[in-house]
Amino acid sequence: MKTQNTNFFQALDQEQLNNLVKEVKETVATNVPQVNQKTAFSVVDLWNLERSRRSRMVRRHLA
Repeated sequence: MKTQNTNFFQALDQEQLNNLVKEVKETVATNVPQVNQKTAFSVVDLWNLERSRRSRMVRRHLA
């Protein structure tokens, strides 16, 4: 029985191999206005989640 299989992937031709290993120059865009800036998750948000979770648990046990 074979313990190793080397035929998982197809053989790549030279053009596909060149596309895979090609170096792409990237730059970071600065001074771009962000549309949906998310606020940080604060302690108040955590408190509200816990408070709503507690009330849901009480309602579930009362039913």
